[in-house]
Amino acid sequence: MLNELVVDSLGVIDHAELAPGPGSNTLTGETGAGKTLVVAALSLLLGGRADRGLIREGSSEARVEGRFTLPDDHPAVTLLRAAGMVDEEPAGEIEVLVARVVSADGRAGKVRINGRLATVALLSEIGSALAEIAGQHEHQRLNSAAAQREILDRFAGPDAHQLALEVTEAVRAAARTRRRLEELKAGERERRRELDVLEFEIKEIGSAELASGESARLSFEARRLEHAEALAEGLSGATDVIKGEDGAIERLAEAIGTLRSLVDFDPGLAESITRLESAAVEIEDVAEDLAARVVDADPATLAASRERLDQIARLKRKYGDDEDEILAYLERAQARSAELESAGLSLESGEKELKELEDRAADLAAKLTKTRKKAGGHLETEVEGLLRTLALPEARFEVALESRELYEGGAESVELRVAANPGEAPRAVSKVASGGELSRIALALHLLTKNTTSSPSPVAHRSTLVFDEVDAGVGGAAAQAVGKALGELGTGGQVIVVTHLPQVAAYADRHFTIQKSTRDERAISDVTEVAGEERVEELSRMLSGLPESERAREHAQELLEISEAAR
Repeated sequence: MLNELVVDSLGVIDHAELAPGPGSNTLTGETGAGKTLVVAALSLLLGGRADRGLIREGSSEARVEGRFTLPDDHPAVTLLRAAGMVDEEPAGEIEVLVARVVSADGRAGKVRINGRLATVALLSEIGSALAEIAGQHEHQRLNSAAAQREILDRFAGPDAHQLALEVTEAVRAAARTRRRLEELKAGERERRRELDVLEFEIKEIGSAELASGESARLSFEARRLEHAEALAEGLSGATDVIKGEDGAIERLAEAIGTLRSLVDFDPGLAESITRLESAAVEIEDVAEDLAARVVDADPATLAASRERLDQIARLKRKYGDDEDEILAYLERAQARSAELESAGLSLESGEKELKELEDRAADLAAKLTKTRKKAGGHLETEVEGLLRTLALPEARFEVALESRELYEGGAESVELRVAANPGEAPRAVSKVASGGELSRIALALHLLTKNTTSSPSPVAHRSTLVFDEVDAGVGGAAAQAVGKALGELGTGGQVIVVTHLPQVAAYADRHFTIQKSTRDERAISDVTEVAGEERVEELSRMLSGLPESERAREHAQELLEISEAAR
């Protein structure tokens, strides 16, 4: 329940305080006095969009504060507890203080809940559970097919409301899967073409059985085979020079023998002899190595090497500059092939998944259709009964369900129809000509759906309902019936009604007025609670524009007596 509302620097309101109580509260005042600004302040307090144009001229900011008292199990308390804004332990009743500042200079405004900074998004989420505002153009919602479906589903109860949400999500899930499958199918030809290419490339590279550095080794061997005769001739000649008659080894042996004969005369020659002997051994090893490197010309081996080099060269032109790059390409091709093969499996599993999702959506929609048909008949009876109390005794109300292809709203369209007068065929509520009739129909639907337990229902949680001139176009006995209905709605909860009709205002438990005056050459509005003679005077003003008129006062007093007797 809203216990207190404080508004500063909002339009013509410099400072105003409103302390509504439990039950029904009404706010009245002349046109332009600022009734709409009070509703705007409430909207800001609930997380509504901020309009800097509403900030009072000359002020740097507008400020709205509200104090709520809520039971511990209230949905808003649950949200606040999750956000760390209230104590974890149950405490019976919870007091919630909300403050919001809107800056004129374009800076982001500030939101505080129980003294802690909060976001507008959090405030909006909590605000939807704290209170709900129904505006004077509430009936315009009825032009929306989605709104008409929601009215029926909310009337049907929380299970139907939840079922409708499940149908929506199931249809959306099927649509997402369908789009994904369409994308997969659109790429199926390209996928198969790419798979064929990859299969050929993987086979071509794999069958070659490449080894790292193979082409360099083969090129070296091929060059040796190509020049086998020249190599053999040169190596043989070099070997003869070393090992042949009068060759290097024989001459070294002679030199060693000569030095040995002289070592007695010069012992230092021993070292030279040793070095020459080592050189002789090394030279002989070289000669043997040269002899071993002689190759025979082998045309078959040379041809095989050249053929293998040609094969590797073809692979290099396609896949990389060397064997390592070609083998790396092979790994990438194998990975891509596996990915494309998996996509083929995804297509198959996706078709199965789509079938399951479509079946689930159809099953849920069938249950929802059954629920809607049952609830539709009850809603017709309830609305007609309420319209009789709202001075439309002959009105007929109809809930028309028309089968259609499954969509997010279910397997049928929902159209609310009404015939306000005898002999008329029911027409869509959006085509009802009389504004007064339409307001009462919208109010009846609003009252009925708000009395259900469909979440999030402020009434179900004993929260605050705000009606901003929903009685537009209504007068006479109908206005009195609307006032009585709104008054009864406050029982067990809290209702705030902004109205220009005295018949409606008279049924409130508390009456507040907003009056505009001039102070220091500036317009300023104040909110005051009226009772007793002051309330009679305000109702007289609303009745005749003459607050001192004796006849108007008598009529005002009569309205209060009638409303009191009806409680």
